[in-house]
Amino acid sequence: MILEFVKIGKEYKSAHGGVWFHIYFKDDKRSYRTAIYKNMRNFKNWKLILENAQRGDLIHNLKFKTYKGKNIVDADSYPKMMTMNEYNDILENLKTDYYAN
Repeated sequence: MILEFVKIGKEYKSAHGGVWFHIYFKDDKRSYRTAIYKNMRNFKNWKLILENAQRGDLIHNLKFKTYKGKNIVDADSYPKMMTMNEYNDILENLKTDYYAN
C-alpha cells in the first residue's frame, strides 16, 4: 500500500516505560495512523521515515491490520519513502514507455 505522509504526532509516555507517538498518513479517501514505540524492535524500520519524511512524501510497502474495528497501518511494516518528484518521474516514464509501444 502507498500512502501520503502527513505528520508525526506528539509523544506520550507509555505505561510500559518509554515513549510512543503516532505517525499519520492519508490517501484520497481517508486518513490512517500507526503507533510507534521507541523501545520496540520495529522502531528501526521507521528510522529513515522519522528522520526524512516531509508532508506529501509517499510511503510505500505498508501493511494494514485491524485494531478495534478500524484499519490502521501495521507498525511491523517495512516502510520505504518516495518523494512526490520521484513518484511523478516514475509515472512519466510509464507514460513514455506506454505510448512508445
